[in-house]
Formats: sequence, C-alpha cells, structure tokens
Amino acid sequence: MRATLLFSPGIEAAAVSSWTRRRRAGRAASRQVRRMKVSATMDSGGGSSGQGQSGGWDPAVEFVEANEGVRNFLAFPVAFVSASNWLAQAIYVAAKLGIPDVLAGGPRAVSEIAAEVGADPDALSRLMRSLAGQGPIPGIFIEVFEPPVPGLPMLPRVDLSNFPLPIAVPPQLTPDPPASELDRRYALTPLGAMLREDGTGTIRPWTIFAGEELGRGWTGLLGAVQTGHPDYGAAQGGDGAAGLGFWDYMGANPVAQQTFDESMRALSAYTAAAGEAADSYDWAAGAAAMTVVDVGGGTGGLLADIVRRTPGAEGVLFDRPSVVAESEAVFVEKGVAGRCQAKAGSFFVPGDIPAGADVYVMKNILHDWDDADCRAILRNVGAAMRPDSRLVVLEVIRSERAGYEPWTLDLADYFDLNMLVTVGGRERSAGEWRRLAEAAGMEVSSAAPGSLIGCGTIEMRLSGAAPAPPAEREAPPASAAVTAAERLTDDAAADVEEVAARASLQRTAVQYPDDT
Repeated sequence: MRATLLFSPGIEAAAVSSWTRRRRAGRAASRQVRRMKVSATMDSGGGSSGQGQSGGWDPAVEFVEANEGVRNFLAFPVAFVSASNWLAQAIYVAAKLGIPDVLAGGPRAVSEIAAEVGADPDALSRLMRSLAGQGPIPGIFIEVFEPPVPGLPMLPRVDLSNFPLPIAVPPQLTPDPPASELDRRYALTPLGAMLREDGTGTIRPWTIFAGEELGRGWTGLLGAVQTGHPDYGAAQGGDGAAGLGFWDYMGANPVAQQTFDESMRALSAYTAAAGEAADSYDWAAGAAAMTVVDVGGGTGGLLADIVRRTPGAEGVLFDRPSVVAESEAVFVEKGVAGRCQAKAGSFFVPGDIPAGADVYVMKNILHDWDDADCRAILRNVGAAMRPDSRLVVLEVIRSERAGYEPWTLDLADYFDLNMLVTVGGRERSAGEWRRLAEAAGMEVSSAAPGSLIGCGTIEMRLSGAAPAPPAEREAPPASAAVTAAERLTDDAAADVEEVAARASLQRTAVQYPDDT
C-alpha cells in the first residue's frame, strides 16, 4: 500500500506498516473489546471521552480514543474513502478526453495518446498510471509490453516482485519498464471499453454528466441536509443560477440539458432495463385486447417493448412535446409503429393524460418529485383511469432497513441521496409507496422489488375499485371516463392548486427523459 501523497511522515509510516504489525494491532483491539464492560449505570457526569451532550457513554468513541493501534489501522481507509471523488474525477477526465476511443484500435504509448487527445504528456502519464489498477481497484487501462514471441498479442505488465508467495516467472515475462514514463504502453480493459463514445451500451454520457453537472450538484449536499431542500443552481455556480431547481436550471442551460438527456439514455439500458421491465409484469392480465399509456415515457422505448411482447396491445406515449417528437423512429425500429401513438402534454395539468386505458405505466418518474408533487401527479393519473384500470409504477423499492445487514448491498440509499441533492425527490420504501398511494386516492395491490440496480414493480388501483374479470371487460364510451373534478376531493384539488402555483413554466413543461 502506497500513501506517500496522503499523509504526514508519522501517519504515512503507520499507513505503510507491515501486515504483521496490522495483525498485532487487530488482535490487541479484539482483546480490548473483550475487556470492555459497557455499564448502563455509569455516572452521567463521568470523565469518559465518550460522554455526549446527554451524559451518555459511547463505546466506539472510548474504543478509538484508548487505542493508538486502532486509530493507525483505520486512518487510511477513512481518509481514502473520504477522497473517493479522486477516482471518479480521474475516470471522468479519461472519458472526456476520449482516451478509450484512442485505445479502441489497440495499445498506444503515452506520448502517442497525449498527442491524439491534446494533453500534457507528463500529466497524462500520471493519469494513466492511476487508472491502470490499484490493488483491489480494477483499472480501466492496463499497461502492456511486446511479447517475447513475435505474432502474439501484447501482454499485461505485472510486477510480481512483492508477491507474498514465492513464484518463479521467466524474465521474458517480467521485463523492466521503459526508462521514460512517456514510452509506457497502455491498452483498454473491459471496464475501459464501456467508456468508448460509440461503443455498444456505452456509459460514457453518464460518466460525463457525473463528472460535470452531477458532480457539482453534490457539493450542495450539505445545504440540502441542513434545509431539506436542494439549491441545484447555487451548486452549479454562475450568474443568476442560485435558487434555480434542477429542472429550471436544465431549462435555462441547453448544453447541460443535452448532457443530462444523453446520460439518461445511456443508463436506461441498465438501470431502467426496458426489456426487463416489460417482462416483469403481466400487462394483458388475460385480456385479448388492451391499451397501455406510458406517462412520462420519454421517446417510447419501454412502451414499444411492452406492446411488442403483448399480443393485442396498443400503446399511447405521453410526454412533453420535444421528447415525443423523437418517438416515431423508436416505434419504427422496434416494429410497433402501427400499434403505438404519441400525445404531448404535462402530467401536472389535469385532463392532459389520455383517459380510459386499461393500464397506465410510469417508470422512474415519481422519484423525481416530493410527496406533494407526487400526490398531484397520481391524482391526475387517477382521474384518467377507469374503475378497473391499473397503474404500474416501475421504481426502486428502497429497503425498510430494519437494521444493519453486512451481507446486503442496498444502493437505493445512495440513489435516495442523489434524488435529495438534485431534484428534491426521493426513493421510497414499500411502506412509503403504500402511504403515498393512499394519500392520492389509490391503493397498492402488489409490490415486488427489482434487481440491485433495476426497477421494482408496484401495481396501484383506485381505492375501492375491484378488477373486473378479463372476459367481461369492454371498452367504455368516451363519456364514461371520470373527469378530474369528479374524482378529486376538495383536499386533493387544493394540493393540485398548490403545486401549480409553485411550479414555474419550465417545471410544468419538463418531465424526466428516462426511457429511450
């Protein structure tokens, strides 16, 4: 482990100490834990360094304060994780410069890469070295060398001099590195190949957005936690940006909007998983013919997959005008042009959402909005639904988190923070989804979590509405569609009026461009 740039000499010595010393410190810490006796009757005025404002005693504080070995053991991991944005920025710079595209044709020397991307050769060599793998952190690049046998592909350069076990390797496979850093040659790893601009399934647009607008947005986390509301514009900086919400900022900055839209299209194949989502639910529910309305459905990728997988289904795409204008090409590409149509509008405007469909679907829409906005959106959807219609919400279902689970990785907690710091929305647990539905005059009839980064499936129906048997379903006349005024209670209408009063023109016109 190398930490020479991170710490003062004293801490550096601890950070690079031998494995034996670390094991001894760990054993000593374990013995100290076994010796510690946590007494609930401890005098509240005691002199323990773990005493808090309430007069309590925290064993973790006492443990760390009393053990230099423990502090030495924990200092480097805590410091490194605290600066993990270093790695994120390094990957962003590599993607922004287009280095993966330069290496797509094969390994190149640092000097050649620098000339190709317009970078300082010495600085670029340091970037490449940092991204070529660091212990357990895999790299997006790997250093290679000419094989001893002509005709063979480049071989990865691996330093085995510090390998903990004795191993005999022919010297031809461990040649000395070049005298100049600029002569080192690098190739792509599979991780790096995912960052090519024109690569299939590339995530480069997301990496660019995360390194620019989103990265700056996260500098506003402190303020968002203190106030409960983000100031995305202030985090971005610039004249007149302070006070602008996410959607307003995007509406005022076309370049940022384009970067965001491209990043969402890139991620949609993975986080949105249109094909997976389309297969995750029985859309027809036994009906020979049915209509699906995708509310805020972007350019129609999910809707097209649903219709293509469901015989007898027809689809209506509903989103803002600039987005649905691009849907025709998607429908043609997926072979459903004759079964899908598009309608422009805003889900914040009562009566805009097409009425009378069998199924309404919303994917990664509601997590963009706070509960008051979501109630207004859901009531507008409910006003368009028939008594036997279904609303399928495809969103992350955050864990209820009854306690710490060391064996479980729940990224939804970080997605939730991202919603807080950007749009002021949130990821919701199953209980929160139920409460939100009830407040909007609906009820959750089923909920199934998705994969690690996929969407859960939450089915909602109008409160008190029992599903009719599929054979008895008939398309209702246009007059049978329940209007917003008939469906909303006085309190619900007040919610809609409050949201409309607060929403700017840009905000009401913008919806989440998630699906492609």
